[in-house]
Order: sequence, then structure tokens, then C-alpha cells
Amino acid sequence: MSQSIKTEAFVLKKKTLLDKDLLVFLFTVEQGKTVVVAKGVKKITSRRAPHLETGNLITVMLNRKGDRLYLQETSLLSGFSELKKNPGKVRLLYQFFFVLEKLLPENQREESVYDLTKSFLIKLTQSTSNNNLLGQYLSKLLMRLGYIKKDYDLIKLEEIIFELTNDKLPDLVG
Repeated sequence: MSQSIKTEAFVLKKKTLLDKDLLVFLFTVEQGKTVVVAKGVKKITSRRAPHLETGNLITVMLNRKGDRLYLQETSLLSGFSELKKNPGKVRLLYQFFFVLEKLLPENQREESVYDLTKSFLIKLTQSTSNNNLLGQYLSKLLMRLGYIKKDYDLIKLEEIIFELTNDKLPDLVG
């Protein structure tokens, strides 16, 4: 028995599977972090492929078959193209999404974190100075997820994130 779900989602990351398929990590308001299979999305004729870039806000139609979710349709709501023209902002976007992907529990609704993510992307797009924006939002994120009780500077946050994930924040060139 299959069930269809239509929802809004952020693309957190993707992994290549065999052939032309991808495993896509999405963050939706209803499902929280969820992993879906995107069949055939790496074909050159796929209309869904451009929508599945990290950081994009998309509408998705998902189909549940058994315990798996499959990506059926996508439409782009925002690619945050202005933000992605600035390598420094792209670095911050990827770092924030890295932490989201690592710390969000799977299939658990996190509406306040979803709203925080939208707010971060809007602020990042509008900001002329990126001074401490990542630190402010990572503090809010870790507080909302219950990992910390007060604000910390980015250096301390990086230590906390490393302790929680056993992974360093990616230091992308930019």
C-alpha cells in the first residue's frame, strides 16, 4: 500500500546510489529530517535534479512504499540564488546545514527549528556583514534542540558540535 505526501522541504544533502539514483536528506516541517530515494534523478533528462541542490527550498511529492519514501515530484520555491553568488555566504549555509543534518533526529517534527532555518537563510541573504551570524543561529539551533542552555561564541560552539557529532564543521574554501 502506498501513501502520497506533499510538503515543503529544505535539501540538507544527497548521496549517490547505484545507477541514476540519489539518497536525499530533506528537512520538512511535518516529518522533520527524512531520507528519501530519488529514482532516476541523475539522468540528464531529469527535471528534478536542479531542485535537489543543498540549501534549496522545494515542494516535494513523496510516495511511501513500505518503510521507504520515494521522491515523485519537485518544484523549486527558492534556490536562494542571490545568497549562492557569495562564496562566504555559501560556506555559512553549508556549515549550518551540516549541523542540521548531523543533529536533527530522523522523522521527528521540529517546527521551531524549521522556522529558525528559514529565518537564517533570509537573514543570510539580506546581510551585508556575516559577522557572527552563523554563531548566533547555531546557538539558537543547539538551544532549540536541547543541547545547550545559553549562547556561546562560534569557537565554543564548534567544540560542542565536535563533541556531539565527532565531526568538525566543514571549512569550505571561499
